[in-house]
Amino acid sequence: MITHNEGLHMFEIEYPEGRAYLEYTEDNGTVTVIHTIVPKALEGRGIAAKLAETFYRWASENHHPIRSDCSYMTAWMKRKKLD
Repeated sequence: MITHNEGLHMFEIEYPEGRAYLEYTEDNGTVTVIHTIVPKALEGRGIAAKLAETFYRWASENHHPIRSDCSYMTAWMKRKKLD
């Protein structure tokens, strides 16, 4: 289950193999994704996409403009035609 740690500006999920997370900053209501990290042992399971989708849904529902300085998030938004 993905949790939102607002204090650390992260969406994260724990697995026995490690923790995957998406980290963002917030400035005047605009949220900027800076990292999407998935441990090697968890790659190929769609975890980064789940983190990106959860983040995007949260930001949209809360009317936050979205930016990305993260190559994964930028590519995800382009694939979804959200850029």
